[in-house]
Amino acid sequence: MRNLLRCHRGSVAFATVIALVPLIGVVALGAEAGSWYVTKQHAQNAADAAAYSGALRVACSNAAVGSSCDTAQDYVYRGKQFADQNKFCDPRDISYPCASSPPTGTTQTVGIDQPTSSRVRAIVAQQQPTYLAKVLGLSTITVRAQAIAEVKNPKDLCGLGLGPNNNALTIGGSSNITGNGCGLMSDNSVKYNSTPTFSGSGWAVNGVTGCVASTGHCNISVPYNYNALPAQAPLQLQRLDTATFNNWTGTGNTDPRIVVNPCPSGVPAGTNNCYRMAPNSGLGSTAAYTRLTVTTGDYVDFAPGTYIFYNAAISINGGTVTCTACTPWPPTGTGLGVTLVLLGTNNAGLSISGTANVNLSAPATNAFSSDLNGVLIDDQTSNRSNNAVTINGGTVTLGGAMYFPHVDVTWGGSTQNANTTCTEVIANTITINGNAFMSSNNCAPGTVSHSQVVALVQ
Repeated sequence: MRNLLRCHRGSVAFATVIALVPLIGVVALGAEAGSWYVTKQHAQNAADAAAYSGALRVACSNAAVGSSCDTAQDYVYRGKQFADQNKFCDPRDISYPCASSPPTGTTQTVGIDQPTSSRVRAIVAQQQPTYLAKVLGLSTITVRAQAIAEVKNPKDLCGLGLGPNNNALTIGGSSNITGNGCGLMSDNSVKYNSTPTFSGSGWAVNGVTGCVASTGHCNISVPYNYNALPAQAPLQLQRLDTATFNNWTGTGNTDPRIVVNPCPSGVPAGTNNCYRMAPNSGLGSTAAYTRLTVTTGDYVDFAPGTYIFYNAAISINGGTVTCTACTPWPPTGTGLGVTLVLLGTNNAGLSISGTANVNLSAPATNAFSSDLNGVLIDDQTSNRSNNAVTINGGTVTLGGAMYFPHVDVTWGGSTQNANTTCTEVIANTITINGNAFMSSNNCAPGTVSHSQVVALVQ
């Protein structure tokens, strides 16, 4: 018995067993904390997907005009939908029908909101029971994750085809495109009839629904993305769609030209007929002009102001059209300029061709309507072939934003940048042929369209 009491054999094993009890508890608690970490990772994935999809929906909403985006549900619904696809959904939330169910014994919440107009925030959480952590006084634990996605506008656009017709942007005719290196964009597909040449750096071409080309012209020399988010016309220009002066109509066969005899000094040689133009917006009348024709031997000087045409076939196939009292773009201060508003449903096209020499620029401040600040052409005519716009010849300088939301525009000829740094075209469709100048440089801020990307910022 005495020897047994003095024996130390097995004491280490006994001490080890005693030490293993808390060690096993710590390991088990660590394993439970590890499961929380896994839940946290799943929650973060769900939050990222929810915020990103919600921001994509906001980007589609931004570009609702002419866009082929799915706008059936709002950004909150789309955010919850993608959180659900990542196994996070709250069955108690009657605003969204869950396809997944929370794990047994847990509850989940999904919150989607907009901290700013360009951001979407998603916060997902799962409350679940604890086991060994109860010894620390924790009966439940809530695992949360948050993500914020932002709709960014990285690129100024100088050419935007709104659609909804396919090939809202067509580039062909061995086009040579010059300007400040801006973006050309189609809210559906981009079509190439040949490989274009871009002068200078900074150019980009984007399309939403792919590229159409016969022999590999889609692989151009500048950055391109044919699976981009749609762009929108600037809000300032969108307001023109419902402007009250869109209700003006033409009366009679009103011609805005007033004969000037003799011609002023300094007119080009070979001029036979000189005219000055008076803006009808300053006459206190709601009657619009109904025709304008300029041909070889004509010299037409626009007075600064706003000119409204209704069902007016504007044809400039020769001669000189200018505004001697206007300020070259970009103007200083209020800056004098000309704005052409085209209204009507039939025979309301605009054509500049032949040997025409046209030099017009927009006003920085438009006294008739502030929504026309920086706008050279506001064309609200309906989508018909005889309302189409063709700029395809002569020496043409058009400074400012040109908005053709419903009609097709052919843009080419020797269009150049003399006296202007801003030549922006937004149209139902744009077809670029031959030499073409386009630029977003120094355009009025409210008239510039931008490309859209969605990025997770938190």
